[in-house]
Amino acid sequence: MEIEKAPPSAIRVKWYAVHVMSRHERKVAEKLRRRDLEVFLPEYQSRSKRKDRVKMISRPLFPGYLFVRTALGPDERIAILQTPSVVRLVGVNNRPLPIPDGQIESVRLLVNSTEDARPEKKPGPGQKVLVIDGPLKGVVGVVEKTPRGEKIIVSVDLLSRSVSASLGVASVSPFLDP
Repeated sequence: MEIEKAPPSAIRVKWYAVHVMSRHERKVAEKLRRRDLEVFLPEYQSRSKRKDRVKMISRPLFPGYLFVRTALGPDERIAILQTPSVVRLVGVNNRPLPIPDGQIESVRLLVNSTEDARPEKKPGPGQKVLVIDGPLKGVVGVVEKTPRGEKIIVSVDLLSRSVSASLGVASVSPFLDP
């Protein structure tokens, strides 16, 4: 009795996130490309201040990560994991989880269509934020907690009293002390 293999066209090729050692993203991407894997390493331009000048450099949009498109059979998985500087394939319970094609395409379009793509951190507990939209616009507050979902709670001291308001993440920006 012979086991039939699925034809190559029937194998579903998907995107996977690869966690790599810090600042090794380009090296790993090049090594994986040499193994004929499709690699996506989104980057953005950042100003780097040197002693005598300001220089524009490319930095990874997701530091420590890159994306690989593959069918992820046992051979491909081993090839990826044995690549120097690869930490792991991102997933749950030691099983890599595929990333929807639409999300990768959205990142690709964003990086290719705008020059101001930058990594964005959500405000975390204890961080000072400036409210930029809504009834508290212009008020500086501190993030008290980050509940599940897309809302944050900001505590604002007005007249020696604390006022809390639930605001959308888009309504605040990190506050930089002058």
